[in-house]
Amino acid sequence: MGSARTALARANARLGVLSGIAAVVLLLSGIGTAALDTLAGAATSGLRSGLESATGVAGAARWQIRLANEAAAQSAAAAAVLDRMIVPHGASWQRSTLALPTPAIAGGEPFEAALWADPAVAERAELLAGDWPGAGSSMHDAGALGAVPTAVNATAATTLGLEPGSLVTVDDGPTLLVVGIWEPVDPTDPIWFGEAVVATGLADGAAGPFLVDEDTVIASPSAAVVRWTAIVDPTTTPEEATALRAALPDVEPALRNQDDLGSSGLAASGGLHGTLTRLLAGLGAVRALAPVPVLLLAIAGVATLARLAALLGAARRGESLLLRARGASATRLARDTGLEVLAVGIPAAAVGTFSALLLLALLRPGEARDPSIAWLVTAASVAIAVLLVAGRAFTDARRPVQRGSGDEHGRMPRAAVAGGVVLIVVAAVISLWQFRLYGSPLVTGTTGAVEVDPLAVLAPVLVLLALSLLALGLARPIGVLFERLAAARPALIPALPMRQLARRGSLFASASLVTMLAVAGLTLSAVFASAWQSVDREASALATGGEVRVSFPGRDVVRGADPLATGELFAEVPGVVADGPVFRGEVRLGSDAATLVAAPASGFEAFAPGTGLAAAADELAPSAEAAAVPLPEGATTLEIEVGVRSPGGTPGEVGVSVWLLTSDGAAIRLPAGSIGIAAGGGIAELELPDATGLRLLGLSAGLVDSPGARGVQVSFGGVAVDGETPSRELAGAFETVELSASDPEARAPLASGAEPLEVVLAAELATRISAEVGEAVDFRIMSGGAEIDAVVVGVVRAVPTAGDNAILADLGALERAAFDAGGGVPQFGERWLASSDPMATAESIDRGQRTATVSTTRADASSAQLISPAITTFWLAAAGALLFALIALTALASALAGSRFGEIVVLRVLGVGPRVQARARFAELAATVLAAIVMGAVIGAATAWLTARELARAAIGDAPASLEATLGVELWPWLTGLAAFALLAGLVAASAARAVRRTASRPGLREEER
Repeated sequence: MGSARTALARANARLGVLSGIAAVVLLLSGIGTAALDTLAGAATSGLRSGLESATGVAGAARWQIRLANEAAAQSAAAAAVLDRMIVPHGASWQRSTLALPTPAIAGGEPFEAALWADPAVAERAELLAGDWPGAGSSMHDAGALGAVPTAVNATAATTLGLEPGSLVTVDDGPTLLVVGIWEPVDPTDPIWFGEAVVATGLADGAAGPFLVDEDTVIASPSAAVVRWTAIVDPTTTPEEATALRAALPDVEPALRNQDDLGSSGLAASGGLHGTLTRLLAGLGAVRALAPVPVLLLAIAGVATLARLAALLGAARRGESLLLRARGASATRLARDTGLEVLAVGIPAAAVGTFSALLLLALLRPGEARDPSIAWLVTAASVAIAVLLVAGRAFTDARRPVQRGSGDEHGRMPRAAVAGGVVLIVVAAVISLWQFRLYGSPLVTGTTGAVEVDPLAVLAPVLVLLALSLLALGLARPIGVLFERLAAARPALIPALPMRQLARRGSLFASASLVTMLAVAGLTLSAVFASAWQSVDREASALATGGEVRVSFPGRDVVRGADPLATGELFAEVPGVVADGPVFRGEVRLGSDAATLVAAPASGFEAFAPGTGLAAAADELAPSAEAAAVPLPEGATTLEIEVGVRSPGGTPGEVGVSVWLLTSDGAAIRLPAGSIGIAAGGGIAELELPDATGLRLLGLSAGLVDSPGARGVQVSFGGVAVDGETPSRELAGAFETVELSASDPEARAPLASGAEPLEVVLAAELATRISAEVGEAVDFRIMSGGAEIDAVVVGVVRAVPTAGDNAILADLGALERAAFDAGGGVPQFGERWLASSDPMATAESIDRGQRTATVSTTRADASSAQLISPAITTFWLAAAGALLFALIALTALASALAGSRFGEIVVLRVLGVGPRVQARARFAELAATVLAAIVMGAVIGAATAWLTARELARAAIGDAPASLEATLGVELWPWLTGLAAFALLAGLVAASAARAVRRTASRPGLREEER
């Protein structure tokens, strides 16, 4: 009982210091839990959001092969592989079969049908009319007619004039009875794999899909294909996503090893692996940033606890000597101190952790929480406090002789202290070297995954700590210098405070170190936040092009009239300032793949602000102007003279089509009637669309109902508008074309021909293919197969939506080049919008869409969802470090009050009044704080200069490598943090000064009255 009463009395006597320790533990557990939970939640939420936003091919993986004769065995073999390799990692898969485009007849008109067997379509499509095949009376109705029931895509049904009850005859195959009309709930859902036929009802000349059973697919005359499409559950964890990413490349080899599957023609496709790679790279960015705030908080907390442990040890030195003299062991004293810390630390840690979790629940509701984080941080906070304070008590108790009071830093052997500092400096140098070598804390591992380099990731914190320790080492010589300068002045102040700072530097060391670390961390946070915003802003602009990017799935090449090209799509959409059509597709430069982006050059700055394409627009302007022949404004009709020469007796007609460019360069093809071959010529007439800025791109002719024709030559003469006499003044001459049954269609470009297409290359692509301005490049557009001759007229850092492996061209000039080359004329698949309110614009488009679209804003493309929480943890850690600095400053003031009582007595005897002594104490603390703030700001700025750009760049994993962060300062948060800290530190200094004045004002003050 005596020991317990003694321990309790010792604890009550030092309740103030123990309260300070409890406050540090509370802050460590609370802020640590908030920071780590925020980072973990951001990683999980970012992955979920990224998977939810992945559309079409980007969100799925597919394996396909010819359907085997033993379809059941083939299916079982594939299922065994997929269930073993991807299902355990959060993926699911569906099997479907289809026949390659099959000749069919509907309503007397021939077409090619897309026959699908996919039982799961009913789960992701909406039935607009009738029944699904096999449901209701569909089987009976079809059987009565000797047909097979089918449900057809609504868009295809409209195009073909089908409705429930219509019959479709498959050549050399079954007759189909349409029993249902359906449309996809979301054609961009990854399970559809971005197939254009689902969204538009037509793709590669085939209409559909017609949903039938698998036996019907097998019975069709075309080859049957089976495919397995895999998607991932958006709620998958980062660990599952990592495992799935690693497993996906191995699925195809595993399928090939299945004897029942067959290997001939097995192909793997899809962008799920790339999407997972990109998202996991973003999670890697979070992991790369996480150590900086966490370690900053931990180091500041440990330093503060060390200061408080020293204060507690100094206050108890006399007690400890007495208890040791009476037989108490050092272990017992350390144990009692540890129990005291546990008694105050456990409740404090619990309160801090609970408060953090409550705050997170309010600010980030619905986010997954990992209970182990809270337990781990709570336990670590208490354990660190116990080890530091009890360890200091044990060390003090083992010393047989009292050596003064206060924070006697020199108690440790100077060689050990210097050695520790040298080790930290060396570690900082090596870590920084590694960091600068890679240019990032992230590296690409042997598996291709982005990983955190364990040494480079510590560079920012180690540099902060090393510079702070070096600055602390300079405190004594700087203090001596200021002491000498102050001694030259006659007044007691500032001579007395400067002398104290110079001669008792070790007493102020802990508070100065924590303050420097805190201010340096705040400065680094402010610079990093600004640098990240600069690179994220540019990366988001490059990711979407426009402030809103609207994608139209399923578009590839121009085939006819295009309401999306001539209509005012977004005239009624709120916030839209400008918009422009954009083609984006894959091209091949020899064997090298690249991405081609074509948009109206004159509008780059209008509908794609912030993408830095002003210079590229000027370089592409000449090709944009020369793309086509302008038609008179207000013209309503276009007449073309057509001449036809053919061998005698050739039947049929020649259909004439007019190819136009809209004002923004989008190509459309419009029928202008037919001319009888036997008539030898005539006038083709077209009613022009109601649109401004139309331009004539060229003409085309095709045989109609002319079997066996050969040697049909079609020439085009004059062109006129609105009933005027046709002449060559408007459009010049056209090339003569020859048609035959084997080549029934041909184009007639303008006889003047077109120059090579002018293009601008992304810098990395230009370097890789060694192309300079003025040099020729050739490429093939994969969509449509046009072979393009081009010339490089400029180089940019990156092309919007395509990155640094890309080609940029004017849309109209590209259409002209593809038209003249005889390949498919690319059809724009996106529109980029500039908007005063991008979010409202995107929401309005999504609500009112009448066709399949995907709207993306720069906010959607931003890394903010992943990185903003990490930025928040930087600010949280800096705020926590500043609070620790205040606690350390308070502990310093308390230590000064205890250790310099005798000094107050002596100065009082020498005639130094209470007011002067108070001012001297205030000046000491103020000088300490101000010097630490200045040094901390310098250290933070230096660290930011060395690391902030790379950290900001690493935070955006999928941005073009050419992007660079711009250093700046988030001024208001930085100034607010500094001002708040300076104000509170001033209050601590003022409180200490007031205590000195009150003590010095007591009458009859003597040393023994302490």
